Amino acid sequence: MQVQRMNKERWVVAHKLASDLVDYGTDVNEFGKVAAFMRRYQKTDDAKDRFMLLLQRLANSNDAPIRSGKTKEYYRSIQASCQEHLRDISDADEFMLILGWCMRLMRYYAVEPKRAAEEQRRPQTPMPTPQLRVAQTPQPPKEPEKPKVKIGARVNATILQKSARKVTVQLQTDENEEITFESLYYPNAVGANVKLRVIEVDDTGKIRGVTP
Repeated sequence: MQVQRMNKERWVVAHKLASDLVDYGTDVNEFGKVAAFMRRYQKTDDAKDRFMLLLQRLANSNDAPIRSGKTKEYYRSIQASCQEHLRDISDADEFMLILGWCMRLMRYYAVEPKRAAEEQRRPQTPMPTPQLRVAQTPQPPKEPEKPKVKIGARVNATILQKSARKVTVQLQTDENEEITFESLYYPNAVGANVKLRVIEVDDTGKIRGVTP
């Protein structure tokens, strides 16, 4: 039996599928359940057809198992994303390989912004309390602070250069930051306009880290 491995084309599909599902707010556990169904029938000749029929039934049937008010939305987002990104994948083993990596990427995309936000919330070393002066020189009015980009927000960017593992982009923000992030076989070409998720912002509001 030939072992299936990820290549550039498969990485592109897995990245796009995972990114869409995370943007839809899809629960990775629900996606894992339908992927487990595919694994069960992976060796049958009609595995893909069974999988797509299952997604259709879960997204549209009133008999589908509902565990929360959002379960139906999860199924619909999974069906729409799989129909869009997996329509040209016919081999069941390749199909299953992409589903497995998609789950891993979903967990990464979902956790990384939260991790960056937690690091920024860690207490800093307190500064010494300054002594109060008897008389203070009047200070000019402060300029209003620029609104800060929040962790997890999506920003527009233009790809400047890329390699197999790293991508350099220029953000379309007031600061026009240039940032490099790691991404295996990022699908978009140099010069393309893309949307990226913010994972790190410094105290001045400047974006320091992004991810697909």
